Amino acid sequence: MKTIAAKPLSRDAFKKYGEYQDLLNDEELAEKSIFPEGFFPDVLYMDWGGQTPPTVSVCQVKKPEKIVVNFIEAHKYTHEGLLPIDGDVVIYVGKTFGDPETFSVDELEAFIVPKGTYVKLYPLILHGSQFGLEEGVTHVLCQLPARTFANDMLAKVIEKEEEMGEIVL
Repeated sequence: MKTIAAKPLSRDAFKKYGEYQDLLNDEELAEKSIFPEGFFPDVLYMDWGGQTPPTVSVCQVKKPEKIVVNFIEAHKYTHEGLLPIDGDVVIYVGKTFGDPETFSVDELEAFIVPKGTYVKLYPLILHGSQFGLEEGVTHVLCQLPARTFANDMLAKVIEKEEEMGEIVL
């Protein structure tokens, strides 16, 4: 099993996979906004790939004993938005050219995403489940066009343990 070290988010390390914005950092939001306080519009642009309008979904994630990557997905046309609401999470990401048969943990990186930080993933970025870093359930808002899992998802389930990855903190 390959080991993937989780690291804190940084603009430089994450820019090839997408963008992110700490939605709880008012000073940073004000710098990006035309308004100095109270309302910070359009801090991230999302492209839904010509799909149906986005929905709000909620993922419940927990802190596992071991963080094992055995599922990898990507979306052909749409961005995906993730927002840990009530706890920090770890995510994994990587680049692909769209063939699920080639999806591998060998190309993955893992990042720690603090609660309140909205992460935008570009199309064709490998990713999968988020993992909680605290005891109990952590809720993650997920934004995608409706039914993306049925009409814009490429996926691979990894069944052989030697092809899986383990994220370490």
